Amino acid sequence: MTSRWPLELVIDPGRSQVAHEADASLDASGWSAGAPLALLAQPARSGAEADGLFLPEGYEPTYAYPLLVWLSTVPVSPCEFERRMRAISERNYLGVCIPVSPQSEPAEVALQVQNVVCAVRRDYHIHSERIVLAATADGAGIALEVALRHPTWFGGVVALGAPPTSRCLLAEANQLRGFRAFLGGHSGADWSALKKTERLLWTAGLNVRLWQWMEGSRVPTNVWRELNHWLMAGIENEATVWA
Repeated sequence: MTSRWPLELVIDPGRSQVAHEADASLDASGWSAGAPLALLAQPARSGAEADGLFLPEGYEPTYAYPLLVWLSTVPVSPCEFERRMRAISERNYLGVCIPVSPQSEPAEVALQVQNVVCAVRRDYHIHSERIVLAATADGAGIALEVALRHPTWFGGVVALGAPPTSRCLLAEANQLRGFRAFLGGHSGADWSALKKTERLLWTAGLNVRLWQWMEGSRVPTNVWRELNHWLMAGIENEATVWA
């Protein structure tokens, strides 16, 4: 199986066309320069973004880790991000958090994600088939749309919040069969939209899990535990398929 992600790190004079497109389409001034977890889709520079990573306990350079790529539309402190990753698992995954604007087009966010993942892969051993795009709250719809537009990039998507309402999610329907999606939300106004999205994706052949929690904006601890089980089940199933 070929890698979904190039090993090339887009830096300096020999940058790829993707890097030039990212420079042209993204305005760095639109992002929070002081955000401690800001791994912006600028041309990545060696060692400049280490603070934006969560490294699992006992990190082994020879093991290819799954990578959880979190999109966030609000500032996330390093402590908060570490707590989230540890609530999922202290040992199973690398994690990275990327600040995005709620007004960003999916193509812009996709370029950010591409550059960040390539930068992380330069310094850490990432399994290219186990990169999962994730987000909570307002970022959930963005993550879902980006992942469904680029299903060959990701091993799944986690969207814990309201889905997008006005855009086509199935533009790449011929590539979505079997794609894994973990949807979640509280029992409020967005639940009906989540149920409709679940049915839509299931009809298109996706492997969809829908999880509900009681009213409240904070994702409860049991959802993080369930997410870990879902992620590991996908890895175990993949191992069985390739055995």
